[in-house]
Amino acid sequence: MTGPRTRDDRAVSDVIGFVLVFAMIVSVVGIVSLSGLASLESARDAQQTDNAVRAMEVLSDNMGDIAERGAPSRATEISLEDASLSLANETIVTVRDPNESAGDPSFLVNRTHKIRPIVYDDGDTELVYAMGAIFRDDPRGGTVVQPWSPVFDEERTLIPIVTTISATDTVQQIQSSTVLVRANTNSRLVPVADDTGKYDDVWINVTSPRDDLWLSMLGRDPALTCFRSGSERVSCQLDETPEQLYVTEVRIAVDLKA
Repeated sequence: MTGPRTRDDRAVSDVIGFVLVFAMIVSVVGIVSLSGLASLESARDAQQTDNAVRAMEVLSDNMGDIAERGAPSRATEISLEDASLSLANETIVTVRDPNESAGDPSFLVNRTHKIRPIVYDDGDTELVYAMGAIFRDDPRGGTVVQPWSPVFDEERTLIPIVTTISATDTVQQIQSSTVLVRANTNSRLVPVADDTGKYDDVWINVTSPRDDLWLSMLGRDPALTCFRSGSERVSCQLDETPEQLYVTEVRIAVDLKA
């Protein structure tokens, strides 16, 4: 027969019970802390990206002040945290009519535009400003945050080109807590102003490493038929012949300052 439990037996049992309960509490706290920390980091990153999207929208509005409303210059401050801002490799946009190019070669030669997109990159998500459009590119897939805004109409077609270039003629990339984007008007041109309906086969071609986003954006317009026509190249044909065709270009010199 087992004798009555001594005080020492009860003490040992109490200690073991305390250790088990304490270990369980520590484990639960650790699990909650880790999951909570991951959630907080995810929420923080999402908030930073949302703030960056709003900053890029402000940048686009300021560029619109220059391109559409005649402002001579604008400055936009963007908070970077751990991200960087740069003038990326050129996106090439051409507007042409292959039927008219033989009789008027200048239409093809002079309608090639080399644009340096402004890119916010936090290592996971890229936000790209190009010609008034804003793209978001991340591991979950790219989206068009704000589209380019040409006017395609049978009576009047307006193709506005906003050519951002480096003010310093050098590669610019800033990684700092805050960057100031200075934009100044370089020139304003109206390369094509035709009201005779001469251009009856108008094409817009875009060569960019983000060709999928350009295709997604341009392909949504019911006035265009778009397809991939080569490596990183999208071609779009205007479905109707415009009675009036205008191609405008505003060249904007961009300087990034930490």
